[in-house]
Amino acid sequence: MTDRLCNICGHTSMIVRPSREIICVGCGSHGRMRLMWLMLARHDLLRPGLRCLHIAPEAALATRLRAIFGDGYDPVDIAPELYPFAGGIRRFGLVMDTPALASATYDVVLHSHVMEHVRGNVSAVLFHLHRALRPGGKQVCCIPIVRGRHYAEDLGPIDPDEAMRRFGQDDHVRMFGALDLHTTLGMLFALPEQYDLLRDYDADLLARHGIPEVTWAGWSPGSVLMLDKQDLLLRD
Repeated sequence: MTDRLCNICGHTSMIVRPSREIICVGCGSHGRMRLMWLMLARHDLLRPGLRCLHIAPEAALATRLRAIFGDGYDPVDIAPELYPFAGGIRRFGLVMDTPALASATYDVVLHSHVMEHVRGNVSAVLFHLHRALRPGGKQVCCIPIVRGRHYAEDLGPIDPDEAMRRFGQDDHVRMFGALDLHTTLGMLFALPEQYDLLRDYDADLLARHGIPEVTWAGWSPGSVLMLDKQDLLLRD
C-alpha cells in the first residue's frame, strides 16, 4: 500500500470509511479537499496577493487559506455561525447576494458540495460567481455528479425523507446526473468530454494523497472542476 501523506497539513495517518472516503486524521480533510488543494497548487493559486471567495469554508482549508491570502481571503456562508474557525466570515446567501457581486473581483472562487443545496436558479448563481472572477481567474469547485442518473430538481416544499430518496440527502434540492451533464451544467461551462485525473496527475501521487481511486476517472461526487474565466459559455 502506498504510504499516505496529506498534502494540506502533512499528516501521514488517514482513515478509510466504509463509503471508501479517506479522511485525514490531522486536519479532517476529505479526498475532494486534498484534490482541490492539489489543483490550486498546480495552477499557482496558493500564493499571497490573490483574492479568494470561499463559500461554506471547510475547517481543513480555512485557516491555511487565510494564512496565505491574508486580507484577500473572503469566507462566506448563509449561516456564518456554523464556521467559528473561519475568521472574518460574513453572511452571504447565494441566491440573494451573488447578483450584487462586483465583476472581476476574485482570482479564486472556491466551493465544495454547495450547489445541490441552493434553493433557486443554480445556473444564475454559478454565472454570477464566474462573473466575479478576474481575467485568468478560476472557479474551483466540487459539484457532486451521480453516475447513471439524470439531473433532477425540486424547489418546492419537500419532506426530508423524500429528499433523501430523490437526491441522496435530506437537505438537497437537486441532483446533478452524469447521463445529461453536457446538456445541463455543460451548457453553462465548457466541460471535458470525459473526466480523467490521470491526464494531469500521476496515479501514485493521487494514491499518496488519499484521493479515492473511484474518483480518478468518470464523473462522481468527488469530481473537482477547475473552471477558467474563459470556460463560461454564456457570452455574446
